Amino acid sequence: MELHRLVLLVGNAVCWLLVLSASARPNNERQLKTGGHQLEQTREMAIVKLARLSHNELPVCKGNLLEQREYHYEGEKLGSFDSSRLMSKNGPCRLSKYTVERTCFDTIRENRPKKQLLHLVFIGDSRIRQQFFNFLRLIPDHDRKWQPSPIPPIYHGDIEVISDILSLKLSFQWRPLLDDTVIESIRHWSSPNDDTERPYLVFLSMVLWHIVRIHSQDEYNVYQHKLKVINPILGQLAKGSQVIWLNQYPMLTFYGGMPYGGVNDSDIILSEKAHRYNKDIRRIFGNHSSVRIWDSSNPLAEEYVRGCALFRRGHPGPPLFRDPDHSFIDCKDYIHTGYSALSLATQILFNDICNTQMENDL
Repeated sequence: MELHRLVLLVGNAVCWLLVLSASARPNNERQLKTGGHQLEQTREMAIVKLARLSHNELPVCKGNLLEQREYHYEGEKLGSFDSSRLMSKNGPCRLSKYTVERTCFDTIRENRPKKQLLHLVFIGDSRIRQQFFNFLRLIPDHDRKWQPSPIPPIYHGDIEVISDILSLKLSFQWRPLLDDTVIESIRHWSSPNDDTERPYLVFLSMVLWHIVRIHSQDEYNVYQHKLKVINPILGQLAKGSQVIWLNQYPMLTFYGGMPYGGVNDSDIILSEKAHRYNKDIRRIFGNHSSVRIWDSSNPLAEEYVRGCALFRRGHPGPPLFRDPDHSFIDCKDYIHTGYSALSLATQILFNDICNTQMENDL
């Protein structure tokens, strides 16, 4: 009951502030400012009270959980944060815990054609493949059929997983470069004349290989042109599918002399280079709010980077691989964020997809 009153109080404060703004006239501007200030104070007090509630008393996070401008982690002492809750303009909310035994895809399929598999597609390089495998960890394995099977140890190719029992298909498409093949695939799915093959979710990003291969402004301009071409096509696809572009996570700052994609120091993929791409991609995609850029999990990757730096101080050299806790086993790999961070990021993705679908079960 207390939670219900707090939520209503926050909402009413916002509504009255909008009403006062709409009805304001020059001769009562001072009164409007005073009233607006009081309402803002009331709203802030309600949010403070909401933040003091226990975890289970908090409302479940709903809406666009993938963009930091909507939801972000709340800072705590010593710069850390609680990975089980997020903060929005209306106060804190809690993240649900999704497991193999508890997902929402049965509910989603109820609103889709019976004979059509629920299709989720991951398109990009090895970072997207990481997200694909972490996502797959939370899907029950009743009757999975893999293609290829088995997957080779070092494999730069497409992967498809189908479950007839779950009526579910998950695909990873190895597309490290944003080229005409990617653009035509998206264009095919976005056609309004045939939505039978349109995926329910498209998760993509192509940056790292471009960083390695681009060595001039002219080449970078070509990449930006490709983004401008695919931008409206993604916007069209987003009218019938969820479209998510992965913001590039920060990388580790030690490389061990093994740059990805080349043998020269200029080929090393630095966080500064990825940040430039992130910034320009957001600018180009800015006109299509339906194409979401996932950056709310960045603090997890940043925390992982700091953790690796501290871990290496205490575990230099080979002992890194003998440690019983494998949370930082990937610290030798400066490109790919480790499982300790990605597993939490996957929970955000599941919360974004599932929380509105499982409203009665949360």
